[in-house]
Amino acid sequence: MTWVYSIPAWLVCILFIGGMSALAVAGLLLARSPHTGKFRSASNDFAGPIMATLGTILAVMLSFMVVTVWQEYDQSAQLVQTEADEISNLYHEVSVFPQPLRNQIHASIEHYVDVVIDREWPLMRNGRSSAIAHRAAYNVAALIEAYNPRSLGQQTAQADALLHAHAFMDARGNRLYQNQESVPPLLWVVMIFIAVVTLGSSYFFYVEDVRAHLLMTAAVGAVIGAIFVVIAELDLPFRGDLQIPPSAFTHDYTTFLDDPVPTPTPRVSPSSGYSPSGPKSTPR
Repeated sequence: MTWVYSIPAWLVCILFIGGMSALAVAGLLLARSPHTGKFRSASNDFAGPIMATLGTILAVMLSFMVVTVWQEYDQSAQLVQTEADEISNLYHEVSVFPQPLRNQIHASIEHYVDVVIDREWPLMRNGRSSAIAHRAAYNVAALIEAYNPRSLGQQTAQADALLHAHAFMDARGNRLYQNQESVPPLLWVVMIFIAVVTLGSSYFFYVEDVRAHLLMTAAVGAVIGAIFVVIAELDLPFRGDLQIPPSAFTHDYTTFLDDPVPTPTPRVSPSSGYSPSGPKSTPR
């Protein structure tokens, strides 16, 4: 169902809701035509329980699918926030690195965030990713791994920075995976089949007022179509008009530019006999 992301969401609503309503009404008119008048003799006592059973099966299945795709949509939004948070933590963690490495890592992180916002996010609408963003992410990790710390404090800072780097790269991989994993076609076929059978069973439930019967059948078709729209639009959360925005990355990039990390005060060992204000005086 990836074709739905190539057209506006409002048009998808018209196609699904209008199409299901039209299909339901057309089937009912055919069933109540003079050539199929025998359907009118069907017993409501027999057709009612069957229609109720099919309707329950369809309702449970569609409800399960709506909950599932909404949970995946929410999980994808959390993945974006996690990736952005880890990048921000990494940006501040490397502030204790010596120059010029510190500026190099900061520049690499800013480049990655910029590429994700301007290049990768538009590509994700078509199910693609950016090779430039992929290289930029690995460049950040490579710069940290190439660092040769000279003290225990620097080793700790490097280890923490690598944890943040690997965490944001894992979140990136999960984000790209979520943009490929969709509802299987077989499941769509089963849902549509059950919906058609349920609508068809309503034709055997005879209502004397034709207009009321048409209205009720069209309403059921519209509701089913609306649920199909929700499932289709939320299925792949980084595509279509309901695409999750890169707001977390935009916030990070703005913070990096507007509030740069200050140069930290050197960490001093208590036994070094040195303080930022000068050498310690020896008591007499």
